[in-house]
Amino acid sequence: MERLLLLWDELDDLAGACRHLALAAADELAGVAAPLAAAACALAGGLLALHLQAHIALASPQSVPWIG
Repeated sequence: MERLLLLWDELDDLAGACRHLALAAADELAGVAAPLAAAACALAGGLLALHLQAHIALASPQSVPWIG
């Protein structure tokens, strides 16, 4: 019975170490992913602004001679 309890204790320690490593890896991944996601959002916003600016320029009355 004592050996079973020692084995159970070792397995519990191993499971705790695995949980710790998984949480540490997730924390590191989130630390790297957050700035990359922010940069991607900023780039997408800039590209969207340029795209909208081009459409506004194309739709303005000065660019179409037969309107107005």
